[in-house]
Amino acid sequence: MLKRLIKKLKTQKLKKKLGVVGRNIIICSDVDISDCEKLQLGDHIYIGPGAKFHCRGGVDIADNVIIGPRLTIHSSNHNYESFDILPYDGVTVLKKVTIGANTWIGDNVMICPGVTIGEGAVIAMGAVVCKDVPPLAIVGGNPAKVIKMRNKDIYNIAKNKERYYLKEKFLSNILPKEIIDN
Repeated sequence: MLKRLIKKLKTQKLKKKLGVVGRNIIICSDVDISDCEKLQLGDHIYIGPGAKFHCRGGVDIADNVIIGPRLTIHSSNHNYESFDILPYDGVTVLKKVTIGANTWIGDNVMICPGVTIGEGAVIAMGAVVCKDVPPLAIVGGNPAKVIKMRNKDIYNIAKNKERYYLKEKFLSNILPKEIIDN
């Protein structure tokens, strides 16, 4: 009981530092966020344990996104195009990362600076996302490539009914045991 209370207090303290925070956000243990004020979170978001957000260039996450454990997002990089010094100069290149609504990101995914992940995409575990992901795409690998596309008609039926996993969990006040105990 005390462990859960301490975790809840830590999460509330972190949420106060973030840029924009929607409703019903679950941030699991051991999440590391640099430049907190540049992270924007929509409603009904789950961030799994061990995630690392490097938000210097900005990170926007839309509604109903589920992020598995050990995600890494970078929104900045070193300038390696310098004629003056190698392997890179002291300039930091900022590139915002955007994650669309209703996206599911698996375990141990890496997202590179400047990437936009389209609405309804699924990112397979272990993927290294270096380029934009189209809406409804299922991608995996290193570098991540489109494996297949989700069925747009089925997706739109659920979307039109506003059937969102985390939203329904919050509304029913029933959260999976692993979320409560983290």
